[in-house]
Amino acid sequence: MICVTIGCGSHKRMIEEWQKLAEDNVKFVELRLDYLRKEPQLYRLLPNRPSAVLATVRRKSDGGNWRGSEEERIQLLRSLIAEGVEYVDLELDVAPKIPRFGKTKRVVSYHNMEETPADLDAIRNEALAKCDPDIIKIAVTPKNIGDVFRLVDFLKRANSDRSKPRTLALSMTEMGFFTRVLGKKWGCPYTYASFSSIRTIAPGLPYYKKMRDEYRYDEINADTSVFGVIGDPIQHSLSPVIHNRSYVEQGLNCVYLPFRVSKEDMFEFVDKASEVLDLKGLSVTIPHKMDIMKKLTQFDPAVETIGACNTVVVDGYNRYGYNTDYIAAVLSIETAMAGRPVRSDEASPLEGQSALVLGAGGAGKALAYGLHERGARVIIADRKIEEGERVARWLGCEFCPWDEREGYVVQVLANCTPIGMFPNVDESPMSLKSLRGGMIVFDAVYNPETTYLLRMAKEKECRVVSGVDMFVGQACFQFKLFTGKPASASFMRRVVRNALSAVHED
Repeated sequence: MICVTIGCGSHKRMIEEWQKLAEDNVKFVELRLDYLRKEPQLYRLLPNRPSAVLATVRRKSDGGNWRGSEEERIQLLRSLIAEGVEYVDLELDVAPKIPRFGKTKRVVSYHNMEETPADLDAIRNEALAKCDPDIIKIAVTPKNIGDVFRLVDFLKRANSDRSKPRTLALSMTEMGFFTRVLGKKWGCPYTYASFSSIRTIAPGLPYYKKMRDEYRYDEINADTSVFGVIGDPIQHSLSPVIHNRSYVEQGLNCVYLPFRVSKEDMFEFVDKASEVLDLKGLSVTIPHKMDIMKKLTQFDPAVETIGACNTVVVDGYNRYGYNTDYIAAVLSIETAMAGRPVRSDEASPLEGQSALVLGAGGAGKALAYGLHERGARVIIADRKIEEGERVARWLGCEFCPWDEREGYVVQVLANCTPIGMFPNVDESPMSLKSLRGGMIVFDAVYNPETTYLLRMAKEKECRVVSGVDMFVGQACFQFKLFTGKPASASFMRRVVRNALSAVHED
């Protein structure tokens, strides 16, 4: 069950938002009465309430906004119970002062805005459990991925004994976002979400529609297979929406999550995620594509040559690495050149053609490798001369300094830099005069789908391949590696385009 938090300055707006949630079939809301600018008027809020309610009056020291005295707050909490609210949130130090009354259930809570205490079991068993709780809530602030995994281990233990009150344990940081989604897998009675995608009520609180429609929280159970994408930053990634919607389309009990993991925490995450999270597979993005190779037990030969891995299949303690970026990009370019899909066992239209790859980073290395493998003469251009020359030598390609890139006449041009990515949509890595009609122009940037470079290429009557084609292609390969089932490229393409439209509208 998702509990949607409402925090407003006025009673009128709080009631309006509550009604909108009820019309959207939301059955459970948290009223953050500490956000009201005036004294809470329960006679306006409670008699005709459209759904079950958890009433919360949070102090500033616990991350709330209460402006009155502590005596006034305790009296308000007692009044809420007397009015028969379904649930009331009582902090650890307050719960013993407020006896149980009527049918109101008690959420006894502990909040730590600074850290994740070492002994969570003691806080639960020796403190919270003695306050007559129906539900125990612990919300903490992890400093690293080790803290988050400790929180998950604690949660599993806490809910293993069904004779005791159920426990809700949450991370109030982005790195622990997955605790809010996967809590149901580990026995949490509910999770919290925000009414608004813009207005922030509490740290780490996700938008309820994303929790309900993208992550399908209510459908998660102990058997749900967990996949995700690891990177830093990560919330911009469209991988969760494309994979999760595909799971729905194919009726799979899977969920795909964004894991924000720093370079310092990456090794620990990979070592422990299979056991702690029941993780089955990972997409890998910046800055981990190279370092993660040190944690693979086996990898595809292309991964070693490229020096980057973007896909990991997890089987117990075994981790198998792949690179689906180069396969997807090359197939997209070959399809544009031939006017049809090209099989891997037939002669490539790239054979003997010249290709200029802009950028020697992860995407550039992957594409240069793929083009070279399919018989193209590849030139790599990069601002960092030493790094670019090293990559070119490693792959057996040519190198040209960045300032000389427009002097080459090639049949394929591939941008593998972030130039032109949203919000810098008026930038291009090449000028209009450098483009020739009939050449293939590929842009790895997929937001926006039609970059400034591709707009100029169309003006010059070039054949264009967008980053969406590559993104969908690599996601299809990942989906098959993760689930063993083929993905629908057309369905994924619609999902990506709809998601991009939503981003631009916001």
